[in-house]
Amino acid sequence: MVKSELIISENISKSFGDNHAVVDFSLTVKQGEISGIVGPDGAGKTTAMRMLSTVSTPDSGSLYINGVNALRDCRGARKSIGYMSQKFGLYSDMSVEENINFFADLQGVPYKEIADRSKMLLTASGMYQFRSRLAGRLSGGMKQKLALCCALIHEPKVLILDEPTNGVDPVSRREFWQILNSFASDGTAIVYATSYLDEAERCNTINLMNKGKIIASGTLDYLRALPEIDIIEIKGEKVRNIMSQIPKEYGKVWSFGSTLHLHSSKGMVDINKVKSLLNNNYEVSIILPTLEDIFTYLTYTGDENE
Repeated sequence: MVKSELIISENISKSFGDNHAVVDFSLTVKQGEISGIVGPDGAGKTTAMRMLSTVSTPDSGSLYINGVNALRDCRGARKSIGYMSQKFGLYSDMSVEENINFFADLQGVPYKEIADRSKMLLTASGMYQFRSRLAGRLSGGMKQKLALCCALIHEPKVLILDEPTNGVDPVSRREFWQILNSFASDGTAIVYATSYLDEAERCNTINLMNKGKIIASGTLDYLRALPEIDIIEIKGEKVRNIMSQIPKEYGKVWSFGSTLHLHSSKGMVDINKVKSLLNNNYEVSIILPTLEDIFTYLTYTGDENE
């Protein structure tokens, strides 16, 4: 079965005065696909999400949502969209169930279907027992799951999520992803913006974004094959103290937690020479690049070329 493309954006851009927030942003997302947008704060992720959800209008480019030209018929496109912004946008003085019912009414969900849909979402998110609790009294993770329920109540074909798990505990994040995977399995196209690289690795496709532009896009395996470098990992006690001992011509050295990663041109550095240089006091090996390695390499190289 051929999966249809539910999101097609081509070269959409947005500027605020002299600030080019998003430049030539192109993205295609199919049914059942989770497409991640990953980048640092200020990369343009939120502006891109607002344009994809039709909250903000691009200065240029084209956008189709479920076959509807979103720039000509934003209301028609919105019928297919569930949007969850960064900030908690629900009503704190209303209960969990009241919030869901309110958003269902806003989205035109038939009254006789609201109760069943609400129960299904609350059960799937583990929120059913808290349905009478005021939204303002929920934990951060529960608030985000409630916001997701409200975004899904009208059964959208497209789901746009802008950094939904910022500040959320690991257990709630895992539960959040279980819900997303369930809806993706049913054919929902999902765009997921995040600053967490481990979350990006959960996505079917990953779009690395920096300074308003997508600098690389594809599956994790595809991205791992992009950098023309070897990732040399160095492990040992007080490993950060030896960063200055590695010659600059070997490449760029980065601190990765309790290890060092040396980004060296492919085949240029013999790891035995590195071991000898460090008096064989450290464990040295070539590893597969992590997504953080890839992003660091591409952004650093891009900055050098500007």
